[in-house]
Order: sequence, then structure tokens, then C-alpha cells
Amino acid sequence: MGMSKFGPVVVWLACATSAYAEAPLKGKVQDREVWITIGTDALAPVRTALSGQGLRLAAPTFEKGGVAVLRVSESQVEKLSGAMHQGLNRCAGFIAHDSQAEAVAAAEAAHQPQTLGMALAASYTLNNAASVNALLADIQEINIRNTINSLSTNWTNRYYNVQNGADASTWLKNQWTTLANGRSDIKVEFFTHSWKQSSVIATIQGSTHPNEVVVLGGHLDSINQSNPSTGVAPGADDDASGIASVTEIFRVAVAKGYKPARTVKFMAYAGEEVGLYGSKAIANSFKSAGTNVVGVLQLDMTNYKGSSYDFAMVTDNTNAQLNAFTTSLISKYQPGLSYTNITCGYGCSDHASWTAAGYPASMPFEATMSTDNKSIHTPNDTLSVTAGNANNSVKFAKLGASFLAELAKGATTGNTPPPVDSGGGGTLPTASYDSTYKAPRCASAGIGCDSGTLLNGRGTMSPSEANAPNTIAAAACADSSKGTYRTDESNERIRVSTPDGTTLAAGKTVTVEATVYAYSTTADKLDLYYSASATSPSWKLIGTYSPSSTGLTTLSASYTLPTGGVQVVRARFRYNGSASSCTAGDYIDHDDLVFAVQ
Repeated sequence: MGMSKFGPVVVWLACATSAYAEAPLKGKVQDREVWITIGTDALAPVRTALSGQGLRLAAPTFEKGGVAVLRVSESQVEKLSGAMHQGLNRCAGFIAHDSQAEAVAAAEAAHQPQTLGMALAASYTLNNAASVNALLADIQEINIRNTINSLSTNWTNRYYNVQNGADASTWLKNQWTTLANGRSDIKVEFFTHSWKQSSVIATIQGSTHPNEVVVLGGHLDSINQSNPSTGVAPGADDDASGIASVTEIFRVAVAKGYKPARTVKFMAYAGEEVGLYGSKAIANSFKSAGTNVVGVLQLDMTNYKGSSYDFAMVTDNTNAQLNAFTTSLISKYQPGLSYTNITCGYGCSDHASWTAAGYPASMPFEATMSTDNKSIHTPNDTLSVTAGNANNSVKFAKLGASFLAELAKGATTGNTPPPVDSGGGGTLPTASYDSTYKAPRCASAGIGCDSGTLLNGRGTMSPSEANAPNTIAAAACADSSKGTYRTDESNERIRVSTPDGTTLAAGKTVTVEATVYAYSTTADKLDLYYSASATSPSWKLIGTYSPSSTGLTTLSASYTLPTGGVQVVRARFRYNGSASSCTAGDYIDHDDLVFAVQ
């Protein structure tokens, strides 16, 4: 038990209860019970949706960081997907687990920063335009349309645990095997599970960096939210469109003789709709094997244009640096198209499995959450909803192809492979404490600057922050020392970097990442500022941001570098109060990062 701002904090575990209110009938065969993790924000709307079907959701057995653990019957899992869609416009929205211990561990980890893939995602370079353009020129709508049509009309129910779902996997494996014919560096195989449907993986072996892996995927299963096992669920958009986009990227890579430097894996996941079953199994197997995944792109629904934006970038449960890289691909290779940022909640698609395993993942979506395709999870999710064509999926296939060639490097036939920086472009230069500026500083202009561990702690709070307060106006910006370390607020790290891995220079867009320890998702706020001069600072507010979870979490923002040789960013993490570049108060931590700019 520790002390909070409101008194003692007690973490407790309630006894697990049945998912149903009524007692079981004597002699009735009981459903197998499974464990799930789900966002606490989803509990009320899901309960409401399920109550309309005469069902009752069990009380959580454990909650932490905005994630709840529940025990539910397997038949109720089938209803959860529909309830999530009805109540929150989310697909899946929960993660299924084999045991209570696994579910609790997932909830514990959900609010912690992911470390396995963070160094790999430090920076990415755009230097493979010739190969990207060769791939983009050959992407064809008719091929995407044909794949959507085949999946949605030949297997009108691709549920993960029925024969049609298994048959769809076999068909796709055969399709990908045919596409790979003649390439000894490509293999297509099943990733089998304990249920009927298999995931499908096509692998192109990397030519020079085979131990570094790039993943592009979508989910193969479909669901009818009213009758999962036998109802009609063509799933043309959700997610035959994503599988068709991945298939077209794979087809054009082979057609253009593309040989990646890094190993590439194209994936069709089983069982997404019932709790990310397939992707979780694969991501966890990669984690157990120590596989070095440098980036994951998830394509879940690509053919329905729900808003004025062409892409909606999911910012929660994804990697900020990889998202910046992905949007830079849009700007460079499809400059007429637009994008916006959205959040889709806990476990909303397979990218969350990779993030939970510690790998950098990104998910561009076809709409905002309020303007998504209302026909999904019903018999009406057919190509007719998109006027019988796959035009909208073309831009996602092109984005995926540019992601492929710029992250996996290598080259198409006739083009020269660009250089490859091992580990996704390399880690950022690490700052050193500068006694003149009284803050961490990167003295030479590079691809970015990382404070490393120099900012750990706050003031004299035990353990104290080295060189506190680490601000260039040290006397005026003292930190509060009130509270307990790793219970109350602190700013732990600042990173500044270019999304494309080029040198920091005036006029370039940069990403600022601040890793903080959050006490509250409502009262805690991060104010980010920058100044063109670290010598005579004039602070400009980038924005104010709220942590999505308690504990260690990373918040990010972007801004354009002004002219100035020695610049600075400031992270001010506070409990209550208002935005200010420098104001005293309880539980406030001010930190600066000084860096050189060309």
C-alpha cells in the first residue's frame, strides 16, 4: 500500500464471477470459460449492448492502467465483437488469453512502455524511391477487387472455428504459393492454431539483413455479429479488403523482381474478431524466439472511404516514430492525399498484438471511428457497399508497397539497392549534460537527440534527479520534490528526431517524444514547448497532451524546426494547473533538451 494525493491506494482482486447472471441448469453442458483484457472505457457500452441480448457481463477481476481483466464464457466471446461494434464502433476491441495469469500480465504491461522494438524504431530513412515507384506503377485495382470478390462470395462465413474459415486459409495459401512460383527465396506456409482456421505467412528472405524482419498483415476471418458460427458474414471490407491489399503488394513485389535487404513477412491472421487470437500467437512466438522485427504495418479495412481524409492514422497502441515514418511515405509518394489522427481503443486490431509484444507497429485506417463502415459484421458487408470496385484500397496498397521498399530496402529489377542502417536506421545520438546550458545537450547536428537516462527522477524526490532541474533557466524553473518516485508525476526522457532519418535542419518536421510517469489520465498534463534559441529562449507552445494510461507512457507531437543553430525543447509534466513554460507547483517536473540544428 502506498500514499496518493487522495490517501491510501489499495490494489485488490475481486473473486471471479460467472459471465451470466442465472445459475446453470442441472445437466447442462457448460461453455468453456476464457479470460480477456478489455479497455475500461468499453465496459459500460458493452454491458448495455449485451443486456439488450439478455446477457450480463461479469465484473472485472482486475483493473490497471485503463485495462480490465474479465472471465467470460466462450459463447459470450462470440457476442463481444458485435457489442464492441454496436457500442463503440470498434472491431474486436479486446484480447483473449489462455489463463488468468496471462490476462493479468497483459493488463500490467499495457501501461508500461514497450522496449523491445523502441531502439529499432528510432529513425527511418527514405532513400529507395526508384524501387518504390516501380512497385506503385504496377498496382492494379482489378487484382484487389478480384481477391475481395473471391473471399467474400466463395466463403461468406470465414469465422475462425468453422470449416469455411479453414478453407479460406487454404485458398489464400494456394494463391500466394502460385504468386511466388519460381522464387526460391520465398516460402508460403501455415501458422497453425488450436482452432480450425490457420494464419498464412509468405516470407521473402532478406538478401543482406535476413535477421531483421518487416511485417505487413491483415486478418482473414470474418464475423456475423448476430450469428458468428453460421450467419452470413462476407466481410468484403472487414477484412477481405486488407487481405486483398496485402496480396497485391506481394504480387507486385514478385512481378517486379523485388529482393529486400531485410526479410519480409506477409501475414493473414486467423481469429482477429474473437480477440486477436492469431496475431497474438504469432507476435508472442516472435518475441519468445527473439526475432528482430523493425516494423509492422496493419491493414484492417481499406476499401471504404468514410471521411474526407484518405487515411486515418491510429495513434494509440502504435509506435509514434513508425507512424511518423508512415505518414512521411504518404507525403512523399502520394502527395495529393490527406491523413488525420484517430484513436481506436484497446485491442482494436492486430497491431495491438505486436505492440503488446514490444514491437513497433502502425495502422492506417479507412475512416474515422465515427464515420466507419456500418455494414461490417453483417450480411451486408459486400462489394456493393463500395460500388463494386476496390478503388479506395489502391491507395492503401500503394502505401503498403512504399512501406515495404523503404523499410525493407533492397531493390526491384534494374535498380540499385540503397544503404541499410541496421536496426531501422540506428539509435539517436545520446545527449550529455552541458554545464553551460545546465541541461542535456547534443552538440552536433544529427538525425536527432535523446536525453537517455539523464532526466530520470524529479527534483530531490528520492532518488533525486541528476543535475536537477535540467532546465536552461535553472533558477526560475525549479521542480517540485513532493511525492514518491514511480508513483507520482515525473518526466523521464525526451527525444527529438526526423521521421525520415535525415539530419536536423531548419524547415524540417520533427517528432518530439516525452516519456513520463503518470499518476492520472485526467489530472496529469504534458506541456511541450520549443525555442529557436537555447541561449535567449522565446518559448512557443507545441501543445498540451494527456496520458492515455497511468505509469510509464510515451507522448509525442510534431513541429517544424525554425532557423537557429542551437535549439531547445521543454517538457513540463504537471498535476492540474494550466499550460506554462515555467511555473512552480506540486508534482511538477520541468526538463529541457538542447540540440544542434543545421
